[in-house]
Amino acid sequence: MTNEDLEEGIEAIRFLSEEIGPRPSASPEEAAAGLYLADRFQKLGLKPETEGFRSARSFGPAYLIIFGLATLACFAKRGPFRFLLGGVAAGLGIADGRFSRFGASALTKWRRSRNLHVSIEPSGPVEQTVCLVSHLDSSRSGLMFHPRVTPVLGKLVAATGAALVVQGLEPLVGRGPGRSLVFMARALCALACGLVLEREVRGQNVAGANDNASGVGACLALATCLTAEPLERTRVVVLATGSEESGVIGMSEFLKRHDTEEWTFINFDGVSADASLRVLSKEGGPLGAVDADQELLRLATVVGERDPELKAVPLEHGSGLPYDATPVLVAGGHAISVVNQDGAIPDYHWPSDRFDHVSPDAFKRAVRFARVLLAEIDS
Repeated sequence: MTNEDLEEGIEAIRFLSEEIGPRPSASPEEAAAGLYLADRFQKLGLKPETEGFRSARSFGPAYLIIFGLATLACFAKRGPFRFLLGGVAAGLGIADGRFSRFGASALTKWRRSRNLHVSIEPSGPVEQTVCLVSHLDSSRSGLMFHPRVTPVLGKLVAATGAALVVQGLEPLVGRGPGRSLVFMARALCALACGLVLEREVRGQNVAGANDNASGVGACLALATCLTAEPLERTRVVVLATGSEESGVIGMSEFLKRHDTEEWTFINFDGVSADASLRVLSKEGGPLGAVDADQELLRLATVVGERDPELKAVPLEHGSGLPYDATPVLVAGGHAISVVNQDGAIPDYHWPSDRFDHVSPDAFKRAVRFARVLLAEIDS
């Protein structure tokens, strides 16, 4: 991998975060990011394909439905209607956590988004396929993403998920000593509803240099390298998803439309922060976590053993929210996410996620790690 390949990726981060700026899910700016990437791919001699799908601008409306129903159940009189509201809220939350078409997100897809992908063929016969993934859109700030909150965001997300389940099981646990547990669950559901509403009303769209222009830049740098020097027996698909920040909708749609049963997915999300190189050993959303692919974790360890500068220490729960790799893992597929972080994700969904906070050295390290990991998979 040449320095020119890496600089191509850094320029992509700059262009997406400064020239285009904030890229909300299913927005014209997200579409502009896709057009920019398609142009870069075409200049490499690749043929980008675009697939549109119904989408949402934010995860806010879906979660307002879920937590709103749970909160409404708190104020309903004890009886079948109250139990029904709590049960429906828990059911919708579980369905969304499992990326089901019957989740609350299905009720909020009023816009259009798109995925973009290209294929890079190997020098020899195709024996396997690896998909490099990043998302085009950026997120929105809010008190839930305040820098003082993000270090414990994963625990808060898990707690609110558990609160939804407890609220749904109120007929079974809401008597005697269980009343205190139900009361705490109601308080958490109401708090979650308020935080989501605050984000939708008072939050601001962020430039998303690290999250996730850096992921797009990493995939472009790798595509530039692999076009000149293909792998021997591995087809590489480079996928840029839309609407990751509104509920991982783009990846979910891609998996529905393509037979990816034997594919391996490497996801890049936030790889330009000035922090340690990591691979996530667990990923998940509000109602549970899934383990990353053990073979990919093993190969990541091999890369670090051969070159200590590229050591990627496994990290549990990068943010507490799902990544593009999460739907793959939920479906039993092979996936891993590459990130740069130690504790909380630096500048996570905050106005400070700008290009001047990007670390070129940390970005280049993550891309070099991925290139060596690809060589390990290919061999």
